[in-house]
Parts: sequence; structure tokens; C-alpha cells
Amino acid sequence: MYRSLVIKVGTNVLTRPDGRLDITNISHLVDQIAGLKAVGISLVLVSSGAVGAGREIMSFSEDTGAVAQRQVLSAIGQVRLMELYRQLFASHGLLCAQVLATKGDFRDDLHADNMLNCFRALLHDQIVPVVNENDVVAVTELMFTDNDELAGLVARMLQVDALVILSSVDGLYDGPPDAPGSQLIREVAAGDDSVLQFVQEKKTAFGRGGMATKIRIATSTASVGIPVLLGNGRKPNVLDDLRTGQWAGTTVKA
Repeated sequence: MYRSLVIKVGTNVLTRPDGRLDITNISHLVDQIAGLKAVGISLVLVSSGAVGAGREIMSFSEDTGAVAQRQVLSAIGQVRLMELYRQLFASHGLLCAQVLATKGDFRDDLHADNMLNCFRALLHDQIVPVVNENDVVAVTELMFTDNDELAGLVARMLQVDALVILSSVDGLYDGPPDAPGSQLIREVAAGDDSVLQFVQEKKTAFGRGGMATKIRIATSTASVGIPVLLGNGRKPNVLDDLRTGQWAGTTVKA
């Protein structure tokens, strides 16, 4: 059983087709995370969804620019998202904490050390760190590709036993996931970029990433000794597989 994890949950797992928060599924994921904590697993949650949360409570006039819209939606949505996480984790007797980051925080040694010390203190006190990109100030060169990249950097920083990336598909397929005959690829070797030939460059309406990004982050993370598990965050009790070691999705081996 893994002792330490980074679990990244994507926008398409946390939101409904209209882009608003899927509270039922978020609640189910928190229940599973609480179950992992109960058996002694130390974990960090990297969560998308702030922009979707902002969409629930704000609309814009037509003359508002796209960048400004994202900044505003993220700023107000992060508060909504964290309050939801606070309530859901509290129902299990757990505290959670917000950690917002930009790519610059990992490039600067002082910022990186401060972040590492914060993570260590939170995990020592059994608090669940909830990490997201700081979309309010992260523009152009400060932006991560998406939260998959952020999750990979956090996993490396903490040297966890595994990185879990949850999306709305079971993992990497050798064809379109919804096509008859497509087979799930159960294992990928670290650094094996040849599997990118199977990737469908399709993104969800509200997410920034796609399977190509996930595979690139997964293979690079696995190449430094951290296995990466790709799975379906909408599958009931998907995180329970982490207790048995029988992962139902794709494993990128360390």
C-alpha cells in the first residue's frame, strides 16, 4: 500500500457538462480521500474547479476580456471551492488548507523551500493541502500547462510514493476511448514517448489539458522514480484501488 500520494483531480471530474460544480462527485471523492487518510496515507490534493465554481455565481458583460474573465472567475470561485472542501472534509473530522502556486514558485529556490516547509507542516498535522494554480496572477509565462504539470512538480518536491491523475476516462487507450475495439493500455514504461501515438488530442470544453499532457507529465515523473496512475475520477470508489495495489486504469511505471 502506498504511504504518500499526490492526487490530481481534473476539471471534467469536478464539474458537470455545463461547467458548474458537480457537488455529488466532489463529495464522493472527499469520502474516498478521507478513507485513505484513515488508513494512514499522507496525501496532497491538487484540485481544478475554481473557474467552474466562479461560473456558478458570476456572469460577464460582452466587453470583458477572456483573461480578465478567467482571473475574476478564479478569484471568486476559489473561495466557493475551498468552502465546499472545508465543509466536506470537516464532516470526516479533517481540516484542509489552501495552497496556491505559480510556475515561478518552483523556479525560485527560496519560494520552493518555503512551499516544501509548508507542505511538511500541514501533512505533519494531518491537514489535507488542496493545491491549485494561482490563476489570478498566473498569466503567460507564469502559467502551468495545466494542473497535471503542477501535480507532477508537487509529487517531485515531496518525493511521494505515487502520483494519481484522475480524469473522465479510465486511462490511456490504443484508440478513441469510446470506439468499439479500443483497449485500455494497462502499463507504460517510464520515458516511453511512443505511446503518444495513441493519444487523441481532444480536450474538454472547460479544461486546459488533455491526455497528451497527462502522458508527458506521467512519463517524466515516472522517469525520476515516482509511478503515475491514470484513472477515471467518475468511477465509483476508484481510489479504493490504491489500498489493494490493483489499479484499474493505466500505470506508468517508475
